[in-house]
Amino acid sequence: MRQRLVLKFLFRLTAFCVLLFVLDRLIGYGFKTAYFNQQVGQFSQTTYAIDSARADVMVFGSSRAVRHYSTTIISKELGLTCYNSGRDGQMIPYSAAVEEVSLNRHKPKLIILDINPWELANNPSKYEKLTILLPYCDEHKELVPYISEVSEFERYKLMSKVYPYNSSIFILATNALFPKSAKKDSAGYLPLEGVMTPAYLAEYTTRMQARYQRIKVNKEVPEEKGIAYFKKFLDNTAKYNIKTVVVISPTILKDPFELDNQSLEKKLVVDITKKYPNVTFLDYSSDARFNSQPQKFSDEFHLNRYGSEEFSTGFARYLKANRFVE
Repeated sequence: MRQRLVLKFLFRLTAFCVLLFVLDRLIGYGFKTAYFNQQVGQFSQTTYAIDSARADVMVFGSSRAVRHYSTTIISKELGLTCYNSGRDGQMIPYSAAVEEVSLNRHKPKLIILDINPWELANNPSKYEKLTILLPYCDEHKELVPYISEVSEFERYKLMSKVYPYNSSIFILATNALFPKSAKKDSAGYLPLEGVMTPAYLAEYTTRMQARYQRIKVNKEVPEEKGIAYFKKFLDNTAKYNIKTVVVISPTILKDPFELDNQSLEKKLVVDITKKYPNVTFLDYSSDARFNSQPQKFSDEFHLNRYGSEEFSTGFARYLKANRFVE
């Protein structure tokens, strides 16, 4: 009798596991289809950057890359195709990951990396946000080490076909219900339309100065892993002898990194880039055309459309005048 009950339990357990397996595959296939059919929004931009982009000029970086570099203007000024692979909320590990996949497919003539010194500081969120790469790990195994930064168990969780899309469900549902809710990018470029007010600038300046008084005694300790990802990004460009420009794009405050206790990280950016003959470093954080010019910013971190178009024009003309691309 007991043996029969054990066999019955094992049979039911096996059937339950098989059902879970089948449901995981079916639901995962549905999510995958919906995800990779996105035509606008951050998922479609990431998909294009990873799977399809073959532009002459490739831009990498965070939301400041997305908002600051007009691909249309850069293409027009240089006479080359341009794609912006930047992504909101992401940092140097994401840039290194997308660059690695991209270079396995295509070697651009010029790479632009927009970087902020705080990307080399201790900040666990820059690894937690790498879950955006989960849907691509099946096709691009080179991404698995990056998502393993989230946790050591991520590679095993990929056995589930639903798991890679867990964090995407809300956005997928929103895009399905409101297909026009996401703005269409221009080859990855998506400018902000807002305008920062003088009052907002004054409040932000006061807040940063007060914050500096609280943190100035803190000892700066850059993150070795963040530095390693920055070097990995540059190592890959050097490997293929691709001309590369590392840029700190315009900031609303003049060279704000001391106020943010990041002067050491900025010095590291400068010193590291000097070691690569194919890399040029450009710093626009003390550019008087943008410092304390709230009409050119949407918020304390990002240029608006007006500011980004002015920056992109001047930046592209500098590249052309100095023969960064032939």
